[in-house]
Amino acid sequence: MQRPLPTPFTLTAGVAAVVGLSWCRLVLLCLAVWAGQALSAPLPAGLLGFKHEAWSIERGAPSRINSISQTQDGFLWIGSVEGLFRFDGVVFEPVRPSGAPAGPRLVVSSLWAARSGDLWVGLARGRGVARFHDGQLVDARMPRPSREVNDIREDAEGGIWVARGGRSEGMLARFHQGVWQEFGTESGLPAQQVWQLHFARDGTMWVVLSSTLARRRPGDAAFQVVAQGLSPRASLSEDAQGQVWISDSQGTRSLDRPAGTDTFFAHPNPVGGARLLFDAQGDLWTTTWNSGVLRILAPGRALPAEARSAGRVASLGVGDGLSSDQARALFQDREGNLWIGTELGLDLLRPAAVRVEPGVPGNSPTSYRMAASRDGAVYVADAQALYAIAPGRDPSRVLGLGSPAEALCASGDRGVWLFLADRVLQVDGSAVTTHAKPAGSTAYGCVEDAAGRLWMPGLEQGLYWLARGRWQRWPEAAPSPSLPANAARDRDGRAAVLFRAGIPEGALPFRAIAAAESAVGGVEGLLPSEAGLLVSGSRGMAAVDAPAGALMSDQTHPWAASVNGLAQTPDGDTWAIGDAGIVRLRSSDMAQALRGGPGAVPARIIDFHDGLNSFVQKAPGAQVAVGGDGRVWFLTRGNLLRVHAPGLVPNRLPPPVVVRAIQAGDQRFAPAPDLELPAGTTTVRVAFTALSLSVPGRVKFRHRLVGLRDAWSEPGGEREVLLADLRPGRYRLELIACNNDGVWSERPTQLTLTIPETFTQSTGFKVAAAALSLLLLYGLYLVRLRHILSGLRERGEERSRERERIAREMHDTLLQSVQGLILRFQSVADRLHGDPQTREAMTQALDRAEAVVVEGRDRLQGLRRVETGDLEVELRRLSAELPFGEGTRVSVSSTGQARRLQPCAFDEILCIVSEALFNAARHAQASEVDVLADYGGQSLQIVVRDNGVGLPAAGAGAVSPEGHFGLLGMRERAQRIGAQFRVEGQAGQGTRVALRIPASVAYAREPV
Repeated sequence: MQRPLPTPFTLTAGVAAVVGLSWCRLVLLCLAVWAGQALSAPLPAGLLGFKHEAWSIERGAPSRINSISQTQDGFLWIGSVEGLFRFDGVVFEPVRPSGAPAGPRLVVSSLWAARSGDLWVGLARGRGVARFHDGQLVDARMPRPSREVNDIREDAEGGIWVARGGRSEGMLARFHQGVWQEFGTESGLPAQQVWQLHFARDGTMWVVLSSTLARRRPGDAAFQVVAQGLSPRASLSEDAQGQVWISDSQGTRSLDRPAGTDTFFAHPNPVGGARLLFDAQGDLWTTTWNSGVLRILAPGRALPAEARSAGRVASLGVGDGLSSDQARALFQDREGNLWIGTELGLDLLRPAAVRVEPGVPGNSPTSYRMAASRDGAVYVADAQALYAIAPGRDPSRVLGLGSPAEALCASGDRGVWLFLADRVLQVDGSAVTTHAKPAGSTAYGCVEDAAGRLWMPGLEQGLYWLARGRWQRWPEAAPSPSLPANAARDRDGRAAVLFRAGIPEGALPFRAIAAAESAVGGVEGLLPSEAGLLVSGSRGMAAVDAPAGALMSDQTHPWAASVNGLAQTPDGDTWAIGDAGIVRLRSSDMAQALRGGPGAVPARIIDFHDGLNSFVQKAPGAQVAVGGDGRVWFLTRGNLLRVHAPGLVPNRLPPPVVVRAIQAGDQRFAPAPDLELPAGTTTVRVAFTALSLSVPGRVKFRHRLVGLRDAWSEPGGEREVLLADLRPGRYRLELIACNNDGVWSERPTQLTLTIPETFTQSTGFKVAAAALSLLLLYGLYLVRLRHILSGLRERGEERSRERERIAREMHDTLLQSVQGLILRFQSVADRLHGDPQTREAMTQALDRAEAVVVEGRDRLQGLRRVETGDLEVELRRLSAELPFGEGTRVSVSSTGQARRLQPCAFDEILCIVSEALFNAARHAQASEVDVLADYGGQSLQIVVRDNGVGLPAAGAGAVSPEGHFGLLGMRERAQRIGAQFRVEGQAGQGTRVALRIPASVAYAREPV
């Protein structure tokens, strides 16, 4: 189980530094570091093919950088006087010794990333060598540490060699398989300080000492001196052909070949190069102590033709944007980026996709104009001159201009038309022909159609064309109501003219396009293409001839909005420039999208990350041109640019994702593949990064939390994720990233998070809580039931009192009055001796009245409350009062401990049993009737059973004679007291009536 680390961390203080920041401050720091890359000054001509970025001290970079390396996980490591740092392209993360008490800072003098994945760190101030292994920076315990470690290298067997500076004996130490071994003068080395080590491709070990160069070939027992007389602090490297080069105050030169223009280069610094490095292209780079960085192009080889004008040696210094001229560290990472460590920061050089053309001055006071002639040359004009770029050649100045160029377009089979303020020039190489220009007009573009007519849109001045040496104006009012604003040539050779207002009427010898009527939302670009004439605006791009709705929408293709220039190459590429930058895509893909094809087409966007240094200019005419040699040229507000092939090579290295920090509540945790968080955690914040150093701003991330949300998130640039609404369980966070060219990680980085249950979240607690809840509900049920029963008892007692009152009043009034009347009528009847018939009738009436009084008394007796005495006694009384036949045996019995009954229940029981016995007496014709009372603990059960004729089919709803209710009345009485009532019986098999009353309803409370 992972436990939260104490603060500060013992893993790496760098991690502590990262996670110790508040998350808001961390994000702001990341943004500040990234946004703070210094805007580079223009690079020298020899380095225009690179994109330069810089991180200064003010933006978080360490100062006085001595060494740079890269471990297999992709982190860039920086050793400086300020300590050890690792860098992901966004954040500089300090790393300190693990488990060591706070002390003086580490002064790192050298670094080496071993093939094992470990980082070896050479220290100054006598602190020896440290080793970063499994997230821990620990002392490697090198014996007899020197004042400073000057260099570290690894041999073919994995042994680590250390150049121990500041001493002339025991100058070398080797660590292999856990054992240190020392080498000094006994190994053949002179008694001098060692400055640099190098293992050649053939296995030879080279050692640069203060004034001597020594080597030891594979199999040799000792070192051999190769050269003497070197100046101190010389530097050494090896090219791809295995030739060894050295740099000191005598210059940079090859040891294996005689001095020549391609093998010897004088050094501007009397000390020599601080570090030498051959890059992947075979060019030699060297840092200097006070002259910045030098690049020697193709040393030992012939110069490429395109580089001859710029020369073989180029320098990069403070004036060119380098963070400092005091440069020492030099390193090329696995993506091909070149890193330079200086006194004041960190610099990056990487191949740019486009480069500035130095042959055409930048920052023209007016817009540039460009046109590709049909003989393969490209012409560019600025405010002062016209330049021609022949295939395979650099720009050459053709002529100076007395006024800024207004328009430029192709002329016939060769050359171009150039519009100036007061004249029109037809230029073919050095041949220039001057033509008049319509007076007072300004050219807003131009085009020559297949018929040889030269068209000039003049906005308010109208539309002009030149034919047979004579200018004519399109017949319309002045100023022009149609406002012609741009022109281009369609694929059929016709001139196409863009009008800002309404288009002219009638038959037209040109194609008229209304800017305001296009589906693209106001035409900004008039773009000839193989698919026909295209227009672009704020809503996207479309073909002029396309049906309604056929639009490359900016929603699907954001780059297609506000495109101002487009050209296509013979090899099937389309190049465009607009607000999104420079765009490259396949022409066939664009043609399909213009026809309404589904989905977004693949496109490469080249922007300010890739060498673009200015926005597209909003001017009429061509903004992109393809020369006869295939080179593609672009116009921006500040420069003429062209495609740089090395920068177009895609980055195919998928970036690994590394978790940097984990925070749950106020607790911070070191990254681990399997992490157990505190019980009850509901929110976790995870910071991570992707180790793609070329363009970190283009790196995108996706994540998913398996166990909660299995779907991947949308790609985004955030390097942090907040996991909320978590419950106890086991989750797996998966992270992937893509690099600047859209190559995604091959496998996700996984982080397993386990959240234990709290006591209140445990199953036992939930079961106990559920049981307690049920018990509470049951208690509430009992309280409610008691309340209901109490109400029932009160209502029953009230009803009983009311019945007694009614019975008493009827007995005292009605029955007594009737009895009195009977007595008086009896006295009258006794005096009717003379009328026997009347006397007989009167006697019968009096007998009937006496029977009514008896029946009324019986009914009143039923209204009276029966004392809740012995149930068995009352049942015997009932059975004795009912009219059973002489041959019927009635038995009453009970089982269980007799208990006192509730009055209301007692009354209802007697009524129901009375009705059952009455039915048995009148209808059953039974010889045996049994009444059984069972006093149970859960209920009171009364059963009346006979062996008579059984229950007739319609008995359930019948009403007995003389007002006695049938089975329906018995069932209703049972429902009133919450009892169960059942009648069972079949014809000829007797009848069984069962009444079951809950104990809580039937039994009265026993006195305490």
